[in-house]
Amino acid sequence: MVYQAYGSLSEEEKKQSWLSISRLCRIMNCSTSGYYDWKKRYENPEPSKRTESDNQIREKMTEIIRALCFIPGTRTFRTELWRRYDIPVSRKRLRRLMREMNLFATLPHKDAYKGQATHNHPLSALQNIVNRNFGDRPRQVILTDITYLYYGRERSLYYLCAFIDAYTKEVLGWAMSKEMDVQLVKDAYDMMKELHGNELNNPGVLIHSDQGSQYTSTTFRQILSDDEFVQSVSRRGNSQDNAPMESFFGRMKTHLLSLIALCPDYETAVQLVNGYLEKHNNEFHRYELAGLTPHEFYLFCVTGIYPCETYYGVKAEELMPIEELVKIRLAKKEEKKRKRAERKAAETSISPASTIARDQKKIRRLKRKWEQSKENAETQLAFLNGLEEQIKEAAHAYSEADEEMKEKLKHAETWQQTYPYNYVMKMNGMY
Repeated sequence: MVYQAYGSLSEEEKKQSWLSISRLCRIMNCSTSGYYDWKKRYENPEPSKRTESDNQIREKMTEIIRALCFIPGTRTFRTELWRRYDIPVSRKRLRRLMREMNLFATLPHKDAYKGQATHNHPLSALQNIVNRNFGDRPRQVILTDITYLYYGRERSLYYLCAFIDAYTKEVLGWAMSKEMDVQLVKDAYDMMKELHGNELNNPGVLIHSDQGSQYTSTTFRQILSDDEFVQSVSRRGNSQDNAPMESFFGRMKTHLLSLIALCPDYETAVQLVNGYLEKHNNEFHRYELAGLTPHEFYLFCVTGIYPCETYYGVKAEELMPIEELVKIRLAKKEEKKRKRAERKAAETSISPASTIARDQKKIRRLKRKWEQSKENAETQLAFLNGLEEQIKEAAHAYSEADEEMKEKLKHAETWQQTYPYNYVMKMNGMY
């Protein structure tokens, strides 16, 4: 109405103050800013660049949801848009778009089993060596735990055991079974050793778990001892001591429980979890991991090379894969460790014949040394004894000498040319 009324006025009438846009807006009970906004859209029906950009981001957000199989939050959306499509977007803008699209992030729920105490006495438990210090480098602290999952209409239970790197959040090994026993833990452990055994050769690697009977069993403790791992356990009933593991399971179950419930059989449910864990390691870009996947972040920590499409004009496909560089470095490290062990073994091994021959040679050498010292000492003693006799003779001669001789002895030339006083020539070097 304001637009039509103002447009019908002549130029003379528009110049009158009582017929201004603001006056007409008050008459029509609408805001001036709302009028100009409507006018802009009415006269320029084409969508603005901002609107086109929003539409493009909405399409990419939909693609991300279909790729991840769950609705992430603004931080994950931002990271995925950057890594997948090279689109920088603020979290404020993403919140607005999610609100417009009626999207709600899939959030974890509280685990009903958290905080429950175990049957172990606190004084008989293993030590909590980790003590919530989850490491500052890859493959230093390995966390493990067991969680339940259920599938099908009957909500049939099965169990998942996983080992993850506390620093990179990469799942190193996992196993599933309908029985929650030591064999389940052993299967997951064997997978970790098979895939990443050469990465876990650093001394003092910690394996941290709760006080579950599977982890405190003699079988599992012996396996860790044989492989030279250090075992650490959480305090009784304290899930925060294994917080990254609990967080991982909570996030995973938030994304998967509804989907696993659709699985008609156990094999399908296992396949679904396997696919999720593979995606977690290689496709889920994490904000706190420099925008990389857990596996990429491990390679970045080891090599210092951030994954890019091109490096100074050279495409990444033309270079050696980063994984190959890591394998070469690990192989060299393993070779050095093997040679060091061989040298140590050679040093500690004993050959009786060579030991006897070596000792005989050493004794002979010491005897020759002391025999030579004895011969030199006897020669020196004979010389000193003769010199001592001459000095006694000089003392006796001086006591009987006349005044003339005593006057001559006040000059060094007399000592050097007169016997027995010339003994002083034999004492050169003694002073």
